[in-house]
Amino acid sequence: MYHVIVNPNARSGRGRKNWEIIRNILETNNIEYEVFFSQKHGDATEHAKELYENNSSLNLLVCGGDGTLNEVVQGLPSFDNVTISTIPIGSSNDLALALGISFNPAEAVWHLLNKPTILYMDAGTVHFENSLVRDGQMTIPDRHFLVSTGIGYDAAVCEEALSSGIKNFLNRIGLGKLSYLLICLKQLLSFRYADAELTLEENGEAISIEKLIFIGGMNNKFEGGGFMFAPEASNHDGLIDLCAVSGVSKRNIIKLLPTAHNGGHVGKEGINMYRAHQYSVRSSSPLWVHTDGEVETKADFISVTCQKEAIKFIY
Repeated sequence: MYHVIVNPNARSGRGRKNWEIIRNILETNNIEYEVFFSQKHGDATEHAKELYENNSSLNLLVCGGDGTLNEVVQGLPSFDNVTISTIPIGSSNDLALALGISFNPAEAVWHLLNKPTILYMDAGTVHFENSLVRDGQMTIPDRHFLVSTGIGYDAAVCEEALSSGIKNFLNRIGLGKLSYLLICLKQLLSFRYADAELTLEENGEAISIEKLIFIGGMNNKFEGGGFMFAPEASNHDGLIDLCAVSGVSKRNIIKLLPTAHNGGHVGKEGINMYRAHQYSVRSSSPLWVHTDGEVETKADFISVTCQKEAIKFIY
């Protein structure tokens, strides 16, 4: 049986229409399911948590985008005895893009039911700190990610996109991906560089970074609606591919962004690629941090780890 978690508000409300397509196929094929709707932020996390507590094993089918998937994994105390599948009906579906899952709901469900692929996928975890955490005035829970995590400019773009009227409008007319580009340009106007120290667990070396723009920790090739920030990333090697961007003028950022759609940014001045199973970033000022495009807080220190082949993923 599938435990189905649906975001009916995905793509500015198109999620409910797409769920009807998915539901009809499940019922036509006599597939047993129980459905739970995520009406507001955090609902998918609560559904996943309750399902985990009340079932000895879970076969989760997540109908939404990367954000809905991210909410689901936050609600799982463990990935043991859990299988996750997804039908990509969100505005950002970078995991589906990396895996080659069709963006057509009917095609994606047909493949899942008739020619499923099994993948044991890595899961990343981010630990956050800032001055308020260190002096005990607040706590920030660790967060998992499947696609990527980032600190700096890319997270600032995500933070605005989560509540952007531009995104909602473009989703309604079928141009949702364009919203990320427009927000990228808008964020450049107010973005302030920071200095940072990147430490890779593999050798313990602290790399000083001046004029940091962002550091993306990639579990898959894509983030931000199709930007191929890590062309060589693998989601089952136990390693995170890092794309560190620094010292690039705002004018050149505009020139570099389009090249990132096909990985053409790699090797350009100011772009440095690393690979590690664990790393940390300490910045001179608190910066926005995202996990799979979801933004909860700013931090001036993050520690990122990768759990190899932690999740049984079927698509």
